[in-house]
Amino acid sequence: LIALNNMPISRFLEWLESTGNTEVYLKRLLDAFNPAAVSGLMCTDTLSVGWDGRIYDCDFNQMLAMEADMDRPHVDAYDPATHDGRAVRTARHCFGCTAGAGSSCGGATT
Repeated sequence: LIALNNMPISRFLEWLESTGNTEVYLKRLLDAFNPAAVSGLMCTDTLSVGWDGRIYDCDFNQMLAMEADMDRPHVDAYDPATHDGRAVRTARHCFGCTAGAGSSCGGATT
């Protein structure tokens, strides 16, 4: 059995809000935070590029239109030399990838 966390975004967030479960779910993710999972997150070494060339730290940030924290987050202006050590934009949905053994492209699935 492979189980992944639902990200508190989009339709799932709408459901959480409509049923009054948002804070309970976010607390569950926060309580399951595993700092050791951070190094394996896709946002630490991978970028997501939109159809229009805009750059995002991950697919979830792309869905939320949260562009990467760069002077000009677009492939036309991207400098690979600035990739290492850059700040990753985070929000409460990020705890979905850091819960337990990690649940992103670089996290564990067992």
